[in-house]
Order: sequence, then structure tokens, then C-alpha cells
Amino acid sequence: MINIVIAFDNQNASLGRYFEDCQKDIATFLEEQKHLVKSLSPIPSPQCNVAYIDLNIPQLNPNPFLFIAYTHGIDNGLRCNGGSFVSTDNCVHFANSFFYSTACLIGRKLAPALIEKGCRTFIGFNEETTVIFEDPTYRQTFIECDNFALKMFMTSDASIEHAFESMKNYYTCKIDRAIELGEDIVYTSFLRENRDALVCLGDKNMKKEDLFVH
Repeated sequence: MINIVIAFDNQNASLGRYFEDCQKDIATFLEEQKHLVKSLSPIPSPQCNVAYIDLNIPQLNPNPFLFIAYTHGIDNGLRCNGGSFVSTDNCVHFANSFFYSTACLIGRKLAPALIEKGCRTFIGFNEETTVIFEDPTYRQTFIECDNFALKMFMTSDASIEHAFESMKNYYTCKIDRAIELGEDIVYTSFLRENRDALVCLGDKNMKKEDLFVH
């Protein structure tokens, strides 16, 4: 069974609703996979700060754990409430973690720093990404794409690498389908840019059992 932490900036002015919807989607999924969950700790906007992270994450990192983040990002950190709450300064706390985030840009500097400090695996983005959240159908597609690798990893025997490549293929299928249906070209371009910004670092052979804490 896996210890899981989900940070999400639900109070963000621009994307708070989308971040919360992503969190709800994965929380509902985990509710259906109770046999895999040892603990589930949500971290909404008010707790997305350095003090909270520095106090609570070290209690988990003696063992493997899964950290998920739906927030804004810069190249060296996750952002919330006007500041970075996970950065190259405190990334040492994420040793032994599988770090999965949809934040922009963090694949550039934060991800390599995480791996250097003992993080097992990282999946995220190394460029700016964009979602369309006003249209409910488009919003749901972006949520499905964002969470695809995580869900596949948790419900199959897939390695991180297999789940990651399948995530990219899922994006491609959605892009091809949108083109076939004559969907808005902006929608397909955003999906393509997001797919091409995906990166995976660390132990790509890891499977969900490697995160189990007994």
C-alpha cells in the first residue's frame, strides 16, 4: 500500500478550478483503488507553503511515497500563494518519492535537482503548458491526459517508462481524433505542445509495488 500526497492550488485566481478538478479526478480514482492506498494527504492552497512541506514531508520520506502536484510552476519550483513551496532549496525532502506534477517548466531545474537528492522518479513538463477549461469537454480531455500515466501506473503492471510512453500516445490519439473531427486548431495545438513538453527522469523501470509500504 502506498502513502500518497496531493498538493493542489484550488484558490488560484486563473486555474484554481482546473487544479481542483484534476485533484478530484485522481482522488475519485484512488477511492476506487483503496487496496493500494495506505494514506492519502491532501494539501490545498492554504497549506501549500514551505513551512508545511518542511514539517510534514520528512515524516514520509524514510519510506517510498507518491507526491502529486496540481499547481503553477517555474523552472526551479512549484508555486502557490505568490511563492515557491517546493523548490531546489527543499527538494531533499522528496527522497524516495515518485514525483508527478502537471506544473509548467519544473522539468528544467527542479526535476534534475529532485533526482540528484534521491527522488526515485519524476514525470512532468519542461515547457509552458496550456489548458482550455471553459469548455467542459475540452477540460475533461486535458484532465484525462494530465492524469493518464498515473492511473495506468497504479492499475496495471506497467513500469514508469511504459506508463509515460502510453501517456504520450494517449495525447497523440486525442490530437488525431480532434483533427479528424475538425476541432478548434487552438485546442489541438495546446494538446500537441503539452505532449511534447513531457519529461520522465529517474528510475524508469519502477513499478507500483516499489512504492508499497507494509
